[in-house]
Amino acid sequence: MRKIFILLALLIISSQITAAAEYLPYTEPAAEMCTKETVVMVNYKNERTVRTDALFCNGRLCLPLEGSIGYMGGEYKKTNNVFSITIDKKRTFMGLSTGNKPEIVMHNGKEYISVYRLADFFGYTLSIDMQKNRLDIMKSKCTSPLPSKTSGDKKACIRLEDIMADGMDTHVEPKYTADMLEKLKFTAQYLYERGQQYYVAWVPVYADPKYNYWNDVSKDYSLYNSYFLYVLDYMTEHGGHIGLHGYTHQYGDVISGEGWEWGSKTLFGNIDQQKRMILARQTASRLGYEPEFFEFPHYGATNAQLLMAENYFDAIYQQFPRNDVKDIITYTQRSGKKVYYIPTPAGYVENTEDTGIFDRIESTHKKGSAMSLYFHPVLDNDYISVATLDNERVWYYSPNGILPKIVDKITGLGYNFTTFK
Repeated sequence: MRKIFILLALLIISSQITAAAEYLPYTEPAAEMCTKETVVMVNYKNERTVRTDALFCNGRLCLPLEGSIGYMGGEYKKTNNVFSITIDKKRTFMGLSTGNKPEIVMHNGKEYISVYRLADFFGYTLSIDMQKNRLDIMKSKCTSPLPSKTSGDKKACIRLEDIMADGMDTHVEPKYTADMLEKLKFTAQYLYERGQQYYVAWVPVYADPKYNYWNDVSKDYSLYNSYFLYVLDYMTEHGGHIGLHGYTHQYGDVISGEGWEWGSKTLFGNIDQQKRMILARQTASRLGYEPEFFEFPHYGATNAQLLMAENYFDAIYQQFPRNDVKDIITYTQRSGKKVYYIPTPAGYVENTEDTGIFDRIESTHKKGSAMSLYFHPVLDNDYISVATLDNERVWYYSPNGILPKIVDKITGLGYNFTTFK
């Protein structure tokens, strides 16, 4: 009997190794800082607008260190390539960047600082004016009524869906214009200030094949793309957990976000399907992101494609294809390693009139299923207002918005939005 068990174990291990060998290997891109010089108008603290020779570093906008700190009314000192920076009596230390996310970089003998790091640590926010090629750095103030942070002992998961850099596609009505990106940043800040964590379903590359338009924020440098990355950087450092929602979330002539990419009718062969998973991960890596899950566009996946994704990722954001566990967070080791499946039994918000989401939350709670749902942030566009008043960027998220009501409902039932583990 013991020999039989050993033989079965060897067969299982052998089949797992054989299955893994069928897939293309994932290769991590080398860490490097790719740069491109640019010029942008910068409005510092709503007091002075300066034409600035700036730098794109791995897609992010970086500003000359010395001039920017001075315009912000601060000061800095350098000791052995460590910079002590003080603004508004707040102090931090930064070193020269070595990974894929810039903080301070050296270019042609001149030091540049990441505008994200410059703004966020010192309590400022960013907005952009595409027509004027201008970046604004100013204090922000939230005027929304924010209930105190909750500490529910039950876990819930929310996923912010279809986050993509489509704002420069002039052939469609984009979801994430520069204005909506700013609202997305404040959506993330709203959740963060209410003590809620969230998942970010990011489409790495936006494509509009009919017009030969392709936007890869890791390679195509522009003010808009740098602002998109500013928002992603804010999210990943303020309660957000980033994942990959396909590679382009489309095939054929369909634009990203509307089309499928995998599933039984995919136009891509087996090798191309693997390459797209690899390319999605590599795009994230070039930007310094470590994706925490993979989500098939529209949940379209065959069992073979699920196994493929298990080879490249440690979590898949959809139900496991077995009825007894489809509504709970579970894991499998069928591919040779532990891979989690996170379903969304509470569904999603279909449109601004979809009040049924609250009934689905209640039903999910009563059934004891995983409290998990997803939400497209653009649906709350009209419930978020942003304006500049008295040299501050003032924002307001109406409690009548869909997301605030969802958070109220969840916390009222004793849950907190957090991670699935």
